[in-house]
Amino acid sequence: GMKPTLIPTGLKAYCPEDEFFILVNRSSGPKKGYVMANSIGIIDADYYGNDNNEGEIFFQLVNFGLTDKVIKKGERLGQGIFLPYLLADDEAAPLAKRTGGFGSSGR
Repeated sequence: GMKPTLIPTGLKAYCPEDEFFILVNRSSGPKKGYVMANSIGIIDADYYGNDNNEGEIFFQLVNFGLTDKVIKKGERLGQGIFLPYLLADDEAAPLAKRTGGFGSSGR
């Protein structure tokens, strides 16, 4: 079956505490036979200093074509958008220290 593959970008993005960064599909992705497995990727402010991946941004892609794909250096895989966010009252005090990365929100 199809399984997601993490594609490194070599890029990092710093977010202030009240912002996050989302990764989204480009319209050309499906035409090329791949899409982001997680629909969108959310990168929180704590991801930048993550010891596990040094804050490097990865795209999680699924190839739904019949043949393997070659991703070339510099190929545009998606788009990134910086957005501000607010916390709900019950989220103001964190439950535990977070270390950013795939699946790190714990909620």
